[in-house]
Amino acid sequence: MKPDFINFIENARKRGGTRFRNQLYIFIVCLALSVFIWGLVKLSRDYYISIDYHLNYKKPPSGLRLTQASDTMLTLKLKVQGFDIFSERLFFRNAKNHEVNLSGMRVRSSESGIRGFMLSAPIGYEIMSQSNFPHLLLEISPDTLFFAFERKTRGRR
Repeated sequence: MKPDFINFIENARKRGGTRFRNQLYIFIVCLALSVFIWGLVKLSRDYYISIDYHLNYKKPPSGLRLTQASDTMLTLKLKVQGFDIFSERLFFRNAKNHEVNLSGMRVRSSESGIRGFMLSAPIGYEIMSQSNFPHLLLEISPDTLFFAFERKTRGRR
């Protein structure tokens, strides 16, 4: 197959005929048009993707310091159209970071320390509301984030 193709190209160079050159140009235009239409069909489909967001925890409840978080990554499973995936990855290469405000979290003291938890669904919906394209949010993992805190100690100066 390869030698035949090379011979075809060499014959195209050797032949000075306009008829053969016109047929070659028509073939190349039709090939480019078919690749373009194939790309449009592929990009018009719906795809299921998972995107990982790194969580940065800010503003712990007053008087407390965050010592441990169960997860620092939030995985969102989305249903998106191919055009959105293509344009988001090509034009909007944003860092996948999200700040989470912990100030309103309810905490409980126990023998094992000061603990709190937060459902991740509101965080996922907040991330989706800030995105550039409409997506259908299917799943959020993990579904609950757990935290451990300690009381801030005041040092002497």
